[in-house]
Amino acid sequence: MGTAVGGLAALLGLGAVIVQLRHLTEGIRSSARSATYDVGVQIKLVLLEHPQLRPFFFDNEAAQPDHPEASRIASLAELYCMYFQELVSQGVNVSPENRTAWHNLVTSMYRTSPPIRSQLARHLDWYSTELRAVITRIQAAGTTQSIGTPGSADSNPARTAG
Repeated sequence: MGTAVGGLAALLGLGAVIVQLRHLTEGIRSSARSATYDVGVQIKLVLLEHPQLRPFFFDNEAAQPDHPEASRIASLAELYCMYFQELVSQGVNVSPENRTAWHNLVTSMYRTSPPIRSQLARHLDWYSTELRAVITRIQAAGTTQSIGTPGSADSNPARTAG
């Protein structure tokens, strides 16, 4: 009888540990998503403080090397690329709909930002294998396909989402 009770207690304890691990895993994923969104907010704050930089990221305007804010533009492009890397790596922790939206954001911004394209062209090896694969798919798709929804036109969700 004592062995049966001990076995049952061990089984219940194992079940409790499994439930706790699931809660811990979801908490970690939630924290990672929150941190990813916080980076996006920080980038938006820079653009709010310096609205003259928006065309370089949303209107396909190239920054000349002698532009007075060339350094800030290059730094912001690097920050966007790091943000994209986080979006891609966090994609496994979000719904398919959110993953598609994130991929559409990366696609749109890649297409509408010469500084981002330049950063990735010069330093693609700085970024994760996952982001490099996404960029390769964007390049292969050309300018009329979104990687999140094959065959669809890109309506530049970056204007409001990124």
